[in-house]
Amino acid sequence: MAEKLEKGPRKVIKKRGMNKVGRKPLYTEWITEEGLAKVENWAEEGLIGKQIAHNIGINHSTLYDWMNKFPELAEVIRRGRKVMDEQVENSLLKRAMGYQYEEDVLEPDEYGNLVVVKRVVKTEAPNTAAQIFWMKNRRPEEWRDKVDIANEHSGTIRIELGEQEKWSE
Repeated sequence: MAEKLEKGPRKVIKKRGMNKVGRKPLYTEWITEEGLAKVENWAEEGLIGKQIAHNIGINHSTLYDWMNKFPELAEVIRRGRKVMDEQVENSLLKRAMGYQYEEDVLEPDEYGNLVVVKRVVKTEAPNTAAQIFWMKNRRPEEWRDKVDIANEHSGTIRIELGEQEKWSE
């Protein structure tokens, strides 16, 4: 037979003035000036949300919850991503347009050490794939692969299938 547990008198806990027990929520560490600076730096380095969440020690869905709850966190991530996006955009434009760069020519000296003997200017030709990608994203209505064609046909279409004929109205 199971023993019946006796319930003692209930304690009434007042929230006001109560000493909180336990650890502080983890987000309190990350919404400080120092924590936000770390997060922004990770976003500037190109880390995605999952990687930022991993660095913080949380699940990526929790990070997105925090971003909704704390606008300052969402803002530093947006700002950091913008820096990396602009760098990638500039690199893409550079590849699309072509560019020149300097390269050192190295040769060994009498002791076998490599030394710079001359500097040459090299040219990287424009990259057609980068140009197409750029245009498809910048002017999608003119450069997209799918073209909408208006059907302006009215009348009868005749389809020939060898010896058979089929008419469509």
